Order: sequence, then C-alpha cells, then structure tokens
Amino acid sequence: MAARRRTTRKAPVRRRRRAMSQKITASKVNAATMTAVKAGLGGVIASALTNTAGKAIPGNFGPYTGLVGSIATSLFFKQPEIAAGMAGYAGPKVLSALPGVGGFLAGGDYYGVADNMYLQEGPSDVYSSNYTLSGYEVPGL
Repeated sequence: MAARRRTTRKAPVRRRRRAMSQKITASKVNAATMTAVKAGLGGVIASALTNTAGKAIPGNFGPYTGLVGSIATSLFFKQPEIAAGMAGYAGPKVLSALPGVGGFLAGGDYYGVADNMYLQEGPSDVYSSNYTLSGYEVPGL
C-alpha cells in the first residue's frame, strides 16, 4: 500500500483593489508622457503626409493618405501610439471627404445631408404646427 501524502492548507489569496488614489510614480508619469508625445508625433506625421503625398497623388486620395499611413505604421513599424495619432488626424479629413457627410460635420444645413431623400424640401405638414386632429378635442389648444 502506498503511503498517504499529507497536504498543507494554503492561506487564501488576497487581492489588492486598484483605486484612483494609487500612488503616482515617476515611471507612470514618464510612460503617460511618452504615449502622449508619440500620439502627437503621429498627428504631425499624418499632417505632413497628407499635405505632401496627398497632393502629389492624382485624384481624390489626399484625405486618405493619413489613414493609410496609420495602418502601415501599425502593421510594419509596430507603433500603435503613433498610428493612433495619425488616425486621429486623418479621421475628420476622411469624414469631410465623404459625400453628404462633409456638410453635416461642417455645421451645414441638415437637409443637405440627404440630397436625394424626401427631407430636402423641408418638413411636411404632419410635423408642422398647423396640423390638427379633426373631430378630437385637444386640451390647451
């Protein structure tokens, strides 16, 4: 017969709670600063890329060069912070280049967004204030 092993009971694992009041250390501040600097650098790179290469390429590809550069930076250079800054710069440029969305983002009229829809003539009588329900008494009117 095999000898019976004795097992010792381990103490329960105590987990620390992470709170907002944790100590701010120099290494945490340095890491956050480097992340912000890399994102800012990505925005500057995307700006230069859009203004130089975007204008050199024929067609309407200019706003998309920053986004393509962001994808390439993330894939080939393995720098996600820089790629995020590039995408942050290129995002509004790409959205303003899309047909119908540019006027909406620039504070244009909301009816210009739906050029070929029924909203371009304005609201119909159903939504106007002169619409009444005939035969029904509406209190306060």
